[in-house]
Amino acid sequence: MAGELMDPELFKQVMSNVAATVTVVTARTPDGPIGLTVSAFTSVSADPPIVLVCIDKAVGSLEPLLAADGYTVNIMPQGSEDTAMVFATKGADRFGVVDWHESESPFAGPVLAEAFEVFECETVEQTEMGDHWVIYGRVVHGRAADGIPLVYLNRRFVELPE
Repeated sequence: MAGELMDPELFKQVMSNVAATVTVVTARTPDGPIGLTVSAFTSVSADPPIVLVCIDKAVGSLEPLLAADGYTVNIMPQGSEDTAMVFATKGADRFGVVDWHESESPFAGPVLAEAFEVFECETVEQTEMGDHWVIYGRVVHGRAADGIPLVYLNRRFVELPE
């Protein structure tokens, strides 16, 4: 028997205490590139390499992202707060104010020059879950680097020690 569910506001408050690496997810669409800052990103499998991102149903770019063949997860480094905020701001000229280039994959999204690690993904599954969509991507190309990621905790960006 199911019990009562946790209050959504209390849930969000508790989740704000879970540190998250800041990522910008980008995709190609017939109308040009789209992108948004997300904190709900994780690995699913190493063999084959699969990741997932969770996108709020209220996001304006959700439908084009669901229609895209793939996406790129741009893992942002410490010091990239301004870029993260641009991609989190509704109506911002996201691709007009940051340096970026096309991905090596024919279906993944743009790669942000500022990103220090990247996963270029082909969408393999999409699942509607509560107030979000979960988009699974098979990683076809990636880039690793030394550095410290930008982290979001307690509803703000925090710096990690070296």
